[in-house]
This record gives sequence, structure tokens and C-alpha cells, in this order.
Amino acid sequence: MLDEHQRAAPQEWLTTEEIGRATGLKKRATQVHLAHLWQRGRIDADRRTPLPGSTVSEPVLPGALDWVSSVVAPDPTCTKCLLALARLGWEGQIRMEDLAREAGVSLRSVERHRPHLIRAELVRFRPVSHTDPVTGRISRVADRFTLLSQFTRAPLAGDELKGVPQRAAQLVASIHWFTGDPDERAIAESSVSWFLRNGWPEDALLQALDATKDRRAFHPTGYLAALLRKLSPQYVLPAREVYTGQGSPRLAECPVCRGAFYTAIPGRPLCGAGVCLDVAEMTAQQIPSQSMSIEPLPVRAVKTA
Repeated sequence: MLDEHQRAAPQEWLTTEEIGRATGLKKRATQVHLAHLWQRGRIDADRRTPLPGSTVSEPVLPGALDWVSSVVAPDPTCTKCLLALARLGWEGQIRMEDLAREAGVSLRSVERHRPHLIRAELVRFRPVSHTDPVTGRISRVADRFTLLSQFTRAPLAGDELKGVPQRAAQLVASIHWFTGDPDERAIAESSVSWFLRNGWPEDALLQALDATKDRRAFHPTGYLAALLRKLSPQYVLPAREVYTGQGSPRLAECPVCRGAFYTAIPGRPLCGAGVCLDVAEMTAQQIPSQSMSIEPLPVRAVKTA
């Protein structure tokens, strides 16, 4: 912006307010950035004149930063916070004080704009607590975050719905703290089935429900319902999955040999062993209706409003 003004009207002085309006920044933020450009030798001591040779082309941004460059955030401050998070990667852990410093804004601004990013389905935050082994005092540490794509997975349809009850039963059985009786377990499986039919993958749903493996719930059904109410009706795809086709590494179970292995492929992939691939190919040829159990979940992304 300063380069263009220098070429068009070098004799006219730009005020801080005019620079802020042109760049979408408030007065204080504009002053901070002008000071930063001067310290880096990009502009002269008058904080207005670009120095010769200081103009550089836009860098080629890798990974998460490249994705953020194409995202329309709710406002300029949200964009700064999003860029600060993307510098850490597709997911990570950060304190809100550190996020404010990296974004160049105040802590109050971060607290005010954090809900904007959550409502826009651009970031998911998860608070993390630490229990002192000596005193038993619980303190909050850096929050975990995941960059989101604003796209949701489409609900299941047709033959995809046949295996939902079995998948729900396996998922409820995998929740360490759930110790309900048969009637409570049936209610839990029905609730979990609703989310599976809406496109939620098992691994993401289990992570949301079983994040505290050492918890003892006095009312398992009520606690499970409280956790499910915190989830969005449809599963918002992580930005990494949409941008790269790969998710975060996780421990998965092969749907053919039931062997455990680590993978970054979304859905329910095979472990890659030769016998599993042979069985999968044979099953797909002989029983097409069952091939869905060994294929990754469909990624029919639908942009949310």
C-alpha cells in the first residue's frame, strides 16, 4: 500500500488513520506494524517512505499457511489469529496469551474473536487441564486446536446405513468410563448411532467421548448425553484432510484382519498387508454390498452456511 502511494502521490502525507482504513487495521495496530517495518529496514524513519530494494514478492507458503491464505475470515483480527495458529501447523497446542503475542493483538481481542472463529467453523479448541500429583490441584494449560475446513461430511445413505448399529455398539464398548447396564447401553448406542448416520467417523466421535479415560461417571447415560450435546450435528472436516487428503496420525483397526496399525488416511482403510488386500478385492467382487465395510468413508463435502 505504501509502495503504491509513493508512486502515485509522493508529496502527500498519509495519516495513521488513513493507512489503517486502507489495510483494515485499527490505529494502535497500524502503529505497531509500521514500527515493525521500520525496525526490519522496510521503510524509512518517517514510517511512511519505502526503502529501495525493500519490496519483496509474496512468499510461497507451505501447508497450513497456504490454506489460510485462501480463507475468508470473519474480520481482520480473526485473520491474524488464524495465521498465528497456522504457523504452528494444522493442529497444535497454544496458550491464549501466546496466541495474542503471535497475532500482534491484545489478549482481550483474542478472547473476543475466538468465538468468531469457532462459529465460522475455522478452528476447534479443546481445553486441557493438568492435575498436580502432589497437591491434587487442577490447573488449565495450553489449549489444543485443530484448523477446520468449513465443510461438513454428508449424512450416510443407502447401504452405508446397514452397519451403523454394529459400529455404534463397538464404539460404546470402547468408551472406557461407560459402565452402564444393558438398558443404559442401548440408549447410548441409539444416541451414538444418530451421530454416525450424520457422517461422524468413529475415531473422531470416540476421541470426543473418551478424552478422559480415568473419569468415573456416577450417571453414565447423563454424562454421555452431556458430551454429545457439545458436538455439532454434522462433522466438520479438518482443514488438513480437505487440503492434503490426509488426516492426523491415529491408531486404527483394519476392517479385514482386525489388526491395529497407525494411519493418516481418513475413514476405515486397510492395514496394507497383502492378505488383507487380496481378501478385500475378492469380497468386493463377490459381495458388492459388503464392500463398503472395507472402503474409506465417503467424503462428499457440503459447504455450511
